[in-house]
Amino acid sequence: MILIVSSDGKIFYENSPDFLEYLGYFGRDVDLVAYAINNLGFAAIATFPRYTRIRFQPALFPAPCLQTVLEIILYNGESRFVLERVGTPFAPFEVIHNLNDAVARLISLQAATSETLEPPGSPTIIGLSLDRIQDPKRIGMRKALDIWEQESRYVTTKNISQIREDTAFGNGGMAWMPDRDRCLIEAWPSSYRSYGENSCDDFIGRDIRDLPDSAYVVPTTRGYFTAAQHQTPRLELIEALVTRHDGSRFWSRYERLILPWRTSATDTFVTSIPLIRLIRAC
Repeated sequence: MILIVSSDGKIFYENSPDFLEYLGYFGRDVDLVAYAINNLGFAAIATFPRYTRIRFQPALFPAPCLQTVLEIILYNGESRFVLERVGTPFAPFEVIHNLNDAVARLISLQAATSETLEPPGSPTIIGLSLDRIQDPKRIGMRKALDIWEQESRYVTTKNISQIREDTAFGNGGMAWMPDRDRCLIEAWPSSYRSYGENSCDDFIGRDIRDLPDSAYVVPTTRGYFTAAQHQTPRLELIEALVTRHDGSRFWSRYERLILPWRTSATDTFVTSIPLIRLIRAC
């Protein structure tokens, strides 16, 4: 089976009427898949018993196409990938034996599509199925979700500090969502220490838009607003290029479980429990 992913992230089957109609060409005298990859920024995903093959052109691989490709391979859960880089004269094939490495490599190669020489600064955020929490590697997330379910997602302002300090949530952060249209820092994840010479504690109670790294943080809090609005937990995978205060950069990939805690009809606190998957220097 071959899936075709368009430049704007739509999914088609090879040679299906929808695919042909989308291209506006119904002839059989040309390899339309190859044409779409070479000229239109499409990607093709073929699944075989022992591996998944992904064909794309790094120089023409738009972000919406990448996003859909990542969602497909994450949900399929394959462990071996062959990346065929169209338009690359030397060593166009890469064999990758790990899903996390395949995700990182695809994101890295997609940066060549950017009009600038720098990789995109906005993080890539992919929603994941909560079924993944059953994996033994995510036992901490499972414990946090169990507590949330036992409390029926309700909490009082008096014991919100107890939740913040509970070891099940100890490595994550907490945000206050008054009226669900603002996001204020209530507690920091353990990975946050300072903003240069300023302690992170100086920013407790501040809106996320006022933070020094708001360009990175603001997109990552969209899941907070979604969880607060629907009062449901969310599991996400985030891949981001993070810039330190000394100007150095590193790639960070992590999963996080977002849990909304309702204190009133309009007031919600949100906890974020992370699971680091990869830290890699640029």
